[in-house]
Amino acid sequence: MSDETKKKVPWAEIKAAANEIADLLGETHAVPRAQIRHVVEACGIEFARGLYQETQQIEADGGLMLPDQSRRRTVGGVFFHLARKKLAPELVKKIFPGYKRKQKPKQQKASSAPVQTVVVEELPVFVWDERAGLVEMLAAEQGVVSSMKVTLIGRPGKIEARKDVIITTMLHTIQSPMLPKGVPMPPSDPMLYTVYISAKQWRKIEAAIADPADSLIVEGLCTYDPAIKGMAVFATNALSKSMEIKRRDGQKAASQSNPAPATEETEAPAAVSTPPPAVNPPLPKPKKSRIAESLPVVEPAPTVVPSIPGLPADVAQKLQELYASASLFRQKVATIQSKPAGQQFGLEMTQKLLKNVEDEIAALEKKYAE
Repeated sequence: MSDETKKKVPWAEIKAAANEIADLLGETHAVPRAQIRHVVEACGIEFARGLYQETQQIEADGGLMLPDQSRRRTVGGVFFHLARKKLAPELVKKIFPGYKRKQKPKQQKASSAPVQTVVVEELPVFVWDERAGLVEMLAAEQGVVSSMKVTLIGRPGKIEARKDVIITTMLHTIQSPMLPKGVPMPPSDPMLYTVYISAKQWRKIEAAIADPADSLIVEGLCTYDPAIKGMAVFATNALSKSMEIKRRDGQKAASQSNPAPATEETEAPAAVSTPPPAVNPPLPKPKKSRIAESLPVVEPAPTVVPSIPGLPADVAQKLQELYASASLFRQKVATIQSKPAGQQFGLEMTQKLLKNVEDEIAALEKKYAE
């Protein structure tokens, strides 16, 4: 066993050696470079350098053809071919997912001694900028999602009504999320969600959502829509914060006013002189609403709606809602503009949404002020 296998090898040294070999082989893509790094990590620096030297000798002797004799293997292809021949089957499966060894007609003697595994000092730290290559390699053995549901909580934008469905948009910007240690911070770019709610569900919550202090709660399926280059949410359930609180309070009151009935055993006279059991058993705790527990405390932004004589009540309510939306967008614009110039992601989109709301306010005020 070499001295390398007897001591721990620093991760920085492994990474530097892997990058050197990848550069010598002319490999520039993330996946093969990652595979070279895994070979160095699993088998040692000297083993990987020995593979490279053997690769150079094969190239000097005329190279190595593919099994179908269609062309010569690339330099990197020769290196990986030698690695797959020398590595243990479990390592081949891990480093080269999808590769299958061809069964040989008869057993042959091993061409070299078993490869010793190097003990690495510690696992590498995840680097966010390297995620594309890592995910590309992991995609060779994808998992499967059996179910998925997303919950949006906030204020809807302008409502576009159709006979069977209503459409609205909601902008979300992640701000200082509380994540477990080690989980990378998600991008802070604003994400626009287009929400589709059935007309029947919307009629039940439309009056409640007219209150700017209330919040819309949408549960449904979420997917990327390439046509709008954004996320789309298809609602399976929609309600407002106030409606959810009333429903929860109603369930609690009902459980307290209607205790569980006594059983036949407790109503029958006791056969012995011992005290009878309690007639009324402890009340079951009301079932907690998962949605209500996740509701944030939202303080509505102060809005000043101009007084217009003779303004219809529904139009006044609409203006109040638009002013609240405009105030929210102005806050988001100010937050983005407070960041350095190179980090003001989503500023143009947020300003566009703010302008749309301001234009709608101006059109309504002009119509009813005349």
